[in-house]
Amino acid sequence: FFFPFHFMELPSEFGYALVVCGLTTFVSTYGAMTVMSARKKYDVNYPHLYASDKNPNADKFNCAQRAHQNTLENIAMVNITMLMTAILYPKAAAAFGLIWCIGRCLYIHGYAHNGPEGRMLGALVSHLGDLPLFLMVIYTGCVMALGAK
Repeated sequence: FFFPFHFMELPSEFGYALVVCGLTTFVSTYGAMTVMSARKKYDVNYPHLYASDKNPNADKFNCAQRAHQNTLENIAMVNITMLMTAILYPKAAAAFGLIWCIGRCLYIHGYAHNGPEGRMLGALVSHLGDLPLFLMVIYTGCVMALGAK
């Protein structure tokens, strides 16, 4: 067989980013478990994604659900930017990915237990992880495209 692909060798430190990528599944699971617990506590049955206004605890449940949903909305983007950045900068990518994971756990816990105001610390920490990754992936692409490294 003929494979018209150019294979590149990844640095062994790329494994750090893979480990952190795996940790993001635990972050997602933590969010899912928080929602499952809130479903039982606030009597919100499947298949309803959010509690209706008729439920006296709708806001409490919906905050837990929204925290998990927001994490799911961001997880793919963080993993992709982390793994692409890790091609050239594996330790930095893994470090920023880990910061994002810690921030997301704080975000989920704070939002689920303290409402919208409770998410602020977690949001700040998460952005200390994801914003550098968003910038670094562009820089990594430029470096690779220009052959500077």
